[in-house]
Amino acid sequence: MMIFLIGFMGSGKTYLGKKAASELKLSFYDLDNEIEKKTGLSISKIFENKGERYFREIESEILLNWDKPGIIATGGGVIEMEKNRNFLKKQKTIWLDVDWETIYSRIEKSKRPLVKQLTKNDLFTLYDKRINKYRICANNTYNSNEINLSLFIKHCFEI
Repeated sequence: MMIFLIGFMGSGKTYLGKKAASELKLSFYDLDNEIEKKTGLSISKIFENKGERYFREIESEILLNWDKPGIIATGGGVIEMEKNRNFLKKQKTIWLDVDWETIYSRIEKSKRPLVKQLTKNDLFTLYDKRINKYRICANNTYNSNEINLSLFIKHCFEI
């Protein structure tokens, strides 16, 4: 079983994914970590030296060839490419839906490439633009404004 977590940066994909995987005795993977392993570069260095387009191509290549069971935290922009959306629609995909103010409070001081490059208004525009793409890819939605592992597991994994 492969369970993909999608949502905007700061929605809790990695945090909830790791905790749920541990609780359910499943493997956990983070696509950003897989990208770093494949390229030998940090995400920041990829954005800085090769650009977002290169990053998205590598991300897509890894996603579309994914075959390891477990919980997989994707990057916030994984839904930007149509081929990725088509892939995610066919999987067990959970959208961590979080309101903008909660998201911004979680990411405003982060070192994420897009947070460093964009203004608060630009980030909101990006968030707003992606919402419908997350919605159409997911076959389950979890509001993670307040992160609660037991509710997440109960809601998303029907345990």
